[in-house]
Amino acid sequence: MDIAIEDLLKCMLNFYQNVDKQLKAKQDEEKLLNDQQQDILHYIEATTLNASGYAKVGKRLKQLRLERRVVKNEIEKLTLIQGLTQKHNNRMIQGDIIQLLKGLQTIEKRQAEPKYVCRTNILEKLEEKQNDSRNTNEVTIT
Repeated sequence: MDIAIEDLLKCMLNFYQNVDKQLKAKQDEEKLLNDQQQDILHYIEATTLNASGYAKVGKRLKQLRLERRVVKNEIEKLTLIQGLTQKHNNRMIQGDIIQLLKGLQTIEKRQAEPKYVCRTNILEKLEEKQNDSRNTNEVTIT
């Protein structure tokens, strides 16, 4: 089995497990940026500024808006992706992937240390004949 398949399954599991967390983190980041924007606007409202002060505040407000736009774009993408994960039973898929990874590990372990259980006693008969042949120096084929 190619190791790339296991890596893909791990990525899929990570994807399903972390979409909600990533979206929540970005929404929290957007809220912080919105609060910072409100603080700047309230500062402008409550403070008398000269042209230089307005320029500095305006520059910071523009920078904040650009950061906010990047975050909002990421939220839009993550929301679409979250729709996919919620459409399908996310917990069942995660469970299936985990079981699949465990199964692959079991198979790889078994294949690394192969053991065979005989279904018949034919090997015992062969071993007996070999032991008998060694003792008498005769080889008989039946």
